[in-house]
Amino acid sequence: MSAVGDQGTLFSPAGPSRPVRHNRRPPRQTTIIVSADAIVAVMTGRTDGPSVIIEAIRAARPDVRAVAVDLGTIRWTDRKKTDRRVSFATPIVVRDALLGLAHGIAPEPFRFVLGRAARVTRAD
Repeated sequence: MSAVGDQGTLFSPAGPSRPVRHNRRPPRQTTIIVSADAIVAVMTGRTDGPSVIIEAIRAARPDVRAVAVDLGTIRWTDRKKTDRRVSFATPIVVRDALLGLAHGIAPEPFRFVLGRAARVTRAD
């Protein structure tokens, strides 16, 4: 005499209270690392601050193209998502580093995370 209801039994777990969605993916995050060598390249005049950030993004996400960085946004075109243009708010650590580099102040090597895009549009 084994009755199985919503609560289950001693040897079998209860059934799910809501449908399980297996198609859900966690939001994609990208961690970008700006190395000491990249900062030295800016300080010695071999490149500029935004270019260092762009190269760090390309190292972390080789599948993107047309990367642009400024104090307000970080943007790129994502080939995997049917050529969508993706925009992120520039993290504070990146803004501080860009402003410091522009004034000749070398930041420590740092990393930042880009989470969900602030805006996704069709690429022209």
